[in-house]
Amino acid sequence: MSSGVEAELYLAFKSGKVLLGARKVIKRLKSGENPKLVVIAGNTPEHLRRELEYLSKLAGVPLYVYQGRSLELGRAFKRPFFVSAAAIVEEGESRILDLVGSKEVR
Repeated sequence: MSSGVEAELYLAFKSGKVLLGARKVIKRLKSGENPKLVVIAGNTPEHLRRELEYLSKLAGVPLYVYQGRSLELGRAFKRPFFVSAAAIVEEGESRILDLVGSKEVR
């Protein structure tokens, strides 16, 4: 895992607005209030991954697959629980959109 991505995710969480949890992300994508980026963990269950990829594509929101597992994604946000999906609504002071834009985004 790139510590740069993890640092930028945490900075977005602290200085911007980030939704944690697949249900919240799905609800946000369905509502039409689209986030700027959707981040999913590398071990997200297949059915959930397909739904998030589909909704992100329909909404025109980039989807970044975090290479770590859901526990590591939770730790990137300094949270002691599993996070399978997160939505970056406002990036705040972070450069997460620039950083993941140069990496594999679906």
